[in-house]
Amino acid sequence: MGGTMKFKEIDDVLHCSFPNRLDGLACSTVEQELSSRITEFTNGRTNVRLIFDLAGVIFISSAFLRLCLMHFRTVGKNHFSVTNVSEEIHKVFHISGFVDLMNVTHADRAPALA
Repeated sequence: MGGTMKFKEIDDVLHCSFPNRLDGLACSTVEQELSSRITEFTNGRTNVRLIFDLAGVIFISSAFLRLCLMHFRTVGKNHFSVTNVSEEIHKVFHISGFVDLMNVTHADRAPALA
């Protein structure tokens, strides 16, 4: 996947796929689109879920962790997941303490999404 985001809506779930590098510049580029789409999706709905799919993502920065935290706070722990996380990226989530806060699953343990 190149430098664009992709979104897929299935009932009350918004599935967000990201570019392969989520450094500070990439995050500043996707932040507005991501926030707008999530705001639009959650508007007037209760019990929505957000899935941040990191399949193919090879790098994340603290700017991406900030985006995760911001949108995690929007929907809450039981409604926010980060899936398809590589071992290297899982270490970043672990070191930051986000593994204890959020639902973060390795690529080989992610639930299938139809």
